[in-house]
Amino acid sequence: MLNRGLQLSMGIVLLCAVPLGLACEQGATTALEKLYCQVQAKGEGADLPSFNDFRRNPPQTQRLLLKRPAKRAELPLPAKAKASGKAQVKASTAKASGSAQVSGSAQVSGKAQAPAPPKQASVLTSLKGCRIQAAGMTCRQRQYRLLDNLANKKLAAHALTPANTLQLPAVPKGLSLSQLHPYLQRAYAEYLDKMHSIGLAGATLSYSKFYYIFDEVHQHNRNFVKRFADMYTYLKKDKSTIAIGRAHKNKRSPPLSSCEPIDSAPLHFIVCDVKGANWVYQYH
Repeated sequence: MLNRGLQLSMGIVLLCAVPLGLACEQGATTALEKLYCQVQAKGEGADLPSFNDFRRNPPQTQRLLLKRPAKRAELPLPAKAKASGKAQVKASTAKASGSAQVSGSAQVSGKAQAPAPPKQASVLTSLKGCRIQAAGMTCRQRQYRLLDNLANKKLAAHALTPANTLQLPAVPKGLSLSQLHPYLQRAYAEYLDKMHSIGLAGATLSYSKFYYIFDEVHQHNRNFVKRFADMYTYLKKDKSTIAIGRAHKNKRSPPLSSCEPIDSAPLHFIVCDVKGANWVYQYH
């Protein structure tokens, strides 16, 4: 049963009482992670997520989360690094220690870490013959457009208001392994749609990271749905005041081998995970 009081949400979580050494105990390995620790040391990181949650986010989202606290702490944001993806593919994004359970009888992970998210058996055949262009993808005469970050002036009028919330579907009680992938596909499709509505489709989690967060949340009996609702509220507040550039501008299109369909009617996406960068294509 999920706890009501979620203490480690992705968005609004107080860390001011946590010593810097504990918050960054796993070791900062990128410039943005080091800045995270410096902001915490100066006492300006009260609204930041936990260190582990922070490092799971794509670099653009990390910069968005840090921009306001770093300004308060009078610390400059590091220059944008070239997309090597090395720092974003580190093992920490996939680690989930211990044996996780979704229900009392259905195990979701192995002995030491969570398994790779299950892919549909038909992924390779379903994407066979698809062609990726600069701004979209064509699969069996179906057109998918590439979604990227958007300026606030291009968003719907209500997009950044309290009325726009992210409410993932409730986790079914006694979730079995056979139900796991369909549930996560549905939840992930909703997450992608809502992130696009606030102009952050280019800063979304990959499906693998989404899966691992779910696995870790359930290891600790925490509220998966509330975790993302809180994160969404926090991102909306920052997006309303902070400009964020396009993630895929002038970048080479991803290889088809990095892609998989996320089909949860009426939402249909194809996502491609390339060295920590998530490419989102939506059927239209």
